[in-house]
Amino acid sequence: MSLGLQATKRRIASVNSTKKITKAMQLVATAKLKSMKNALSSSNEYVDELAFMTSSLLKRLTDEEKNMIISSPKTANDSTCYIIVTSSLGLCGGYNYNVIKHTASKINKEKDYLILIGQKGVSYFKNRKYNVDDSHVNILNDFDVDSVDSLIKHILYLYSSGKVNKIELCYTHYKNQITFEPESFTLYPIDKIEGINKELTRKEQDMLVEPDVLSIMKIVFPLYLKTIVYHKLNESLLSEYASRRNAMENATDNAEEIVSKLQIEFNKARQAAITQEITEVVGGANASK
Repeated sequence: MSLGLQATKRRIASVNSTKKITKAMQLVATAKLKSMKNALSSSNEYVDELAFMTSSLLKRLTDEEKNMIISSPKTANDSTCYIIVTSSLGLCGGYNYNVIKHTASKINKEKDYLILIGQKGVSYFKNRKYNVDDSHVNILNDFDVDSVDSLIKHILYLYSSGKVNKIELCYTHYKNQITFEPESFTLYPIDKIEGINKELTRKEQDMLVEPDVLSIMKIVFPLYLKTIVYHKLNESLLSEYASRRNAMENATDNAEEIVSKLQIEFNKARQAAITQEITEVVGGANASK
């Protein structure tokens, strides 16, 4: 019986040790989540206004003028470049599984091209022999606006050289601390930008553009591209932290439940051992009479 008690005590100590780790990871993820959420919230209005302005200006351009902003190749492969954002660390629930499942169903393995951000995506797609570029896998480490530049230059080269005719960013859209869903956002061709194919609204018609739309767009569009990619990558980071916080909170709660059950088991075993010892003492005393 004493061996059973010792084994239960060891299990309780082991689970409590695990609970301390998951609790610490939960607190770290919560702190990062709060910081990232504040940063993202403060930029939402700016990103929305920039996207609106870009869409409004693009509506005013002819196809020839659009090609002057980002030259479309005369001939292009019928292939798509997918920029897939995953995490480099685990213990974040279904975050990586969801975005990989969302993207994998769209990819033509024979002709499409993948730019992978995060080690989890690299591990999945490389092992399955996809056409993978992992040169930007660590872009989210010490992430800032400048780190997006090399990625932008790379996708511009792929598009303008005719290697791909479409570029999609596959990321995780953050809704709240519980809900975050994988989504795809088309970067090229620019005709796919949200709202560009709709009629000019009254607000857009009243917009005053000087000196001319094309000159302004040559400045605005690179800024829009960098800003929107930066914002979407930040959304993925925020979703990762939220998913990890939830996973670690659930793990901590489960550990507490296991400890509670083990404690009951330990108390029952201890009471049984005490009862047995008393019975043996009483039995011995009666036998000596």
